[in-house]
Amino acid sequence: MGNNERARLEKLHSLHILDTEPEQVFDSITRIAASLTDTSMSALSLVDARRQWFKSKYGLSLSETPRQYSFCSHVIESGDPLVVADAANDHRFKENHLVVNAPHIRFYAGVPLKCLDGHTLGTLCVIDSRPKQNAEASLPALMDLATITTQTLHQREQLLQTEQAMQRHAQRFNSLFSQAPIGMALVAPDGRWREVNDALCAIVGYRREELQQLTFQDITHPDDLDKDLNLLYDLVAGKITRYQLDKRYIKKNGEVVWIALSVTKQCLPTGEVDYFNVIVRDIQQAKQTELALQTLEANLEAEVHARTSALHAAHQSLVQAFEAKTRSEHALQDNALELRTILDNANDAYVCMDKAGIINAWNKQAEATFGWTEAEAIGQPLDQLIIPEEARAVQLPGFHSLGQGLGRQLVGKRLEVEAVRKDGLRIPVEFQINAIHTHKDTIYTSFLRDITERKKLEQLLKNEAHNDVLTGLPNRRKLEELLPLAIQEAHAQQCPLSILFLDLDGFKQVNDSHGHPVGDLLLRSVAQRIQRVIRQSDIVTRFGGDEFVILLNHIEDAKTPMTIARKLLDALSSAFQFGQLSLCITASIGIATFNAEQMLEMSPSEMIRLSDEAMYTAKHHGKNGFYVMAPSRGLTSH
Repeated sequence: MGNNERARLEKLHSLHILDTEPEQVFDSITRIAASLTDTSMSALSLVDARRQWFKSKYGLSLSETPRQYSFCSHVIESGDPLVVADAANDHRFKENHLVVNAPHIRFYAGVPLKCLDGHTLGTLCVIDSRPKQNAEASLPALMDLATITTQTLHQREQLLQTEQAMQRHAQRFNSLFSQAPIGMALVAPDGRWREVNDALCAIVGYRREELQQLTFQDITHPDDLDKDLNLLYDLVAGKITRYQLDKRYIKKNGEVVWIALSVTKQCLPTGEVDYFNVIVRDIQQAKQTELALQTLEANLEAEVHARTSALHAAHQSLVQAFEAKTRSEHALQDNALELRTILDNANDAYVCMDKAGIINAWNKQAEATFGWTEAEAIGQPLDQLIIPEEARAVQLPGFHSLGQGLGRQLVGKRLEVEAVRKDGLRIPVEFQINAIHTHKDTIYTSFLRDITERKKLEQLLKNEAHNDVLTGLPNRRKLEELLPLAIQEAHAQQCPLSILFLDLDGFKQVNDSHGHPVGDLLLRSVAQRIQRVIRQSDIVTRFGGDEFVILLNHIEDAKTPMTIARKLLDALSSAFQFGQLSLCITASIGIATFNAEQMLEMSPSEMIRLSDEAMYTAKHHGKNGFYVMAPSRGLTSH
C-alpha cells in the first residue's frame, strides 16, 4: 500500500462515516442523480481497503461489494471521472462479477468525491443495466451533484476539525464556557449536571440551580433514553472515544425540544471517569424545517450553524483577549495569532468594520469569494465593494451609520443579498452583522457565505415537488394550483372551460407482463404523444398512475373538446415500439365542460370528479372512446 493510499484510508476512517445509518441529505442526492441521468441505479460509494460500501444507494439491493469488483476503484486510482458506455464491450470490465451477475452493470458513470486535502474518498455514481449511446451527457448533472456532496463531506470534515481544535484548547478558553452560544455542561458519572452554562439553561428552561438537582436522564425523552445510555456505556467501556446523536429533551414547561448532543469523557489518572464533556445544540427549528420541506436544507443549515457558532465563539475570545491586554500582553499575542489562523482558514468570508461600514479585516475566504485581495478591501465601504449600486439603498438602508437609525436595524438580522464579485459575477450571499462592544469602541463583524449551490438545490427540490419525476409533466399537487387560476381566467373572459380525464386501458396488464420499467417507458411515451396533440394554451398533468388530466382553455367552439379527444385516441392507437417490443394500448376519456356560472357554483375538486365519472362511463361502454358530461345535461357517448 503506498503512502497516498494509507493517508487516504486514514482520512476516510477519521470521518467516522463508514457503516453509519442512512442520511436524508445523501439519499436525496442519489435519488436526484438517478432521475437527472435517466438511470435505474445510483450510489454514494466509499472505497475502503478491501471493499466499497454504499453510504447511500438508489435502486441497488447491495450494501457493499469487494473492492476488486468495484468500478469506483478506477476513479479512486485516477482521481478523474469515469464513464463506461457499455461494460460488456469494455475489456476492463466485461468479465467483472458485477457485469456477469446481478446487478448486470452495462452503463457506469462515476465522479470522484475528494476531501479537503485532495484524497479521493469515494464516488457519486450512476449505474444502469442498459448501455448508453451518449454516455458523456450524464456527466455535467452528475458533477453538479458531486459538488454538493463534496461540500457536505467538507462541512463534516471541518466540523470534526473544529471540534478537535476546541478540545485541544479547552483549558485556554475556559472563560468562554458560561458565555458560549451553544449549550455546554460537565456531567457526573451518575448523570447529574455538575456545571451548566446559560445557553443550556435557555434550551431546557431550567435555572442553573434547578438543573443541577437533576440528572440528564430526568429531562431526556423516554423514547430516546435507551439509545443515549447504550452509547454512554460504550464510551465508559472504551469501545468508542466520543459519540453524537440527535435526541429530545423535555423542557421545564413540558415542551419537547430536539437537540444535537456531543459527548466525550474526562478520566482520572486511575482510569476512572471523572466527568463527561457535553455539548448541546438546539436543533428544534432545523427538525421542523426538515419535516416541512422534506429537503436537505435543514441538515446543511444545522452544520453551517454549528460552524458559525464555533467561529463566533473564537472571535469573542479575541475580544476578551484585547480587554485583558493590561493583565497579559503575552497571552494576548498568543490568542490573537491563534484566532487569526482560525479566521484565515475559515470556510466563510469574514469581515470586520467600523460603525461607518469601512472594512478593517478581510480573511482569505473573503478574497476567494469576492475576488478582492485584503490590501484592496481594507479601507473600502463594504456595501460599495460587494453590493450592486442600484441595490444598495434597498438591501442595506442606513449601512453607513450602523450604530443608529436604519443602520442599527441591520445589526443582528439574518440577511440575504445579491452581491457582485470583482469580476462582475453576481452571487447570492447570506450574512449577519454583529456588534461587539469593547472598552474603547464598537466594532461590527460578519461571516458571509456564498449560497449559490443552496439556492440551486432549493429550486431543484421545489421543481421536483410540483413536477412528476417520470414524465416531467406537472403533478397532481401542481394541478391543484393551476386549476383555480384557469377557472379565474376562463370566468374573466366569459369562456367555457373543459376538463379531459384520460385513463389508459389495460395498463396494469403491461406492468404485469413486461415489468414496471417497460410500464414507465410507456407512460413517458404516452405523455409525449398527448403533448403533441393538445394546443399550446392547454395544460396537461399527470394525475397519478396511468391517469392524465388536461385543461382546455379558450374554447370558442363547443365541439373543440371532442375534436381534441378524438385526436388523442388516434394518437394513442398507434403501436408503441421499444426495441423489439411492440405494445398497443387504448384510452378512455371523460369530458366535462363548464360555463362561467357553473365555474362559480362548483369547487375545482367537484369539476375534476365529474370528468372522472365521465371517464368511468366511457370504460363501462367498451373503452377506447370518450364520454361528454355537461353538469346540467348528463352524459353523451362517442
